[in-house]
Amino acid sequence: MTELQIPYGSQLIDIDIEGKLLDLESKGRITTPKPDVLRLALKNPIGTKKLSEIVNTKDSAKIVVVIDDHTRNAPTEAMLDALTEDLSDDCNMTLLVACGTHSQPTEEDLKRMLGKHLSRVDIKIHDCDAKDLVYVGTTTRGTPVSLNKNYLEADIKILTGDITLHYYAGFGGGRKSILPGISSREAIQSNHALLVDDQARTANLDNNPVHLDMLEAASLAPPDIVLNAVTDATGTLVDAYAGEMTAVFLKGAAVARDMFRVETNDRFDVLLVSAGGFPKDRNLYQALKAVENCYRVLVPGGKFILVAECRDGIGDAYFEEWMNKYTSYEAAEEAIKTNFVLGGHKAYYMRKTLERVQLSIVSELDSNTLTSWGLNAYKSVPEALNAEIGLNVINNTNTDIADTKAKIKIGILRNGLDTLLVQS
Repeated sequence: MTELQIPYGSQLIDIDIEGKLLDLESKGRITTPKPDVLRLALKNPIGTKKLSEIVNTKDSAKIVVVIDDHTRNAPTEAMLDALTEDLSDDCNMTLLVACGTHSQPTEEDLKRMLGKHLSRVDIKIHDCDAKDLVYVGTTTRGTPVSLNKNYLEADIKILTGDITLHYYAGFGGGRKSILPGISSREAIQSNHALLVDDQARTANLDNNPVHLDMLEAASLAPPDIVLNAVTDATGTLVDAYAGEMTAVFLKGAAVARDMFRVETNDRFDVLLVSAGGFPKDRNLYQALKAVENCYRVLVPGGKFILVAECRDGIGDAYFEEWMNKYTSYEAAEEAIKTNFVLGGHKAYYMRKTLERVQLSIVSELDSNTLTSWGLNAYKSVPEALNAEIGLNVINNTNTDIADTKAKIKIGILRNGLDTLLVQS
């Protein structure tokens, strides 16, 4: 029997079930923390001067540091520790939270993200609908790029963040701090409309139009230096790179691709996947990325059980509206091509997934809403397991139940947002 704990919100849930553990650790990917990796990265930047040298070239410089928002698990406080060692105590520094189209972080979120830095610096939170965003140009793919005024008016621009899997940009990090991080809603919608391309998928950058459009947008107002970190599924800091944006991003993406990709020879009948606990499962909109990362190793018609608390609810009004309005994959696909709306794209992915697998969700969400979308809704993992791996999975009632269950291949994953499951 597999006895382990899986994350659910801020707690761990015990499960006891026969299954194959697919976590990175089970594949020999146990990582070792590297001491002072952030400071070493800043001392050895790729393609730029050191931060201290950049600062010394400008007197009384206005410095803006773009940081990931509360939906990410970046080691922001540690990155700020390293950055501020190269800056004077009285420097004119502002932190700009790159929210994209996400909701604004709460005071509690900011405390968790920034720690001791919360009371030390001025903090601005990006609003993609702000009236004072500044147009900087249009990409060759037609994305009109307007950016946060605080960023553009800074004398020294610094990007921070972590490089993680992303289900249509390939990877987070680097250029993504600008688009979507500090861009207008119009720019974000235009860029994200490119996700219908087959090359716009997890861990792929080759000919990926979403990624390439983000790169071009960021080049319209490039940062002076970037500090990007790579953390493993447990949040352990594994590596970091500093310097020119694209060089840093590509180096980190190569490390992340190798670290987060798990190949398996099996095709599973059932996958039990945690989104990774809070904050990764704070809402359904974020947690569903775990489904996109993993569902392809299920047999057609297989059962995907997503474990995600979703304490903040669905997480996006347009996603909810589209799930109610477009009840088939064909309808969602037509809508995304003809009337792209950010948030609606997640409904498109959901409907696409439901064409292939059966999806169940263990959460605090309203069960009636989920069942109206064609999902199975549960309030506990045991309840979901009993329903999905019990009599419901047996087509022939004359077959011995124990023998039938033994033939069911079950995969278990404790962090679906940070793991890409692929067929070997």
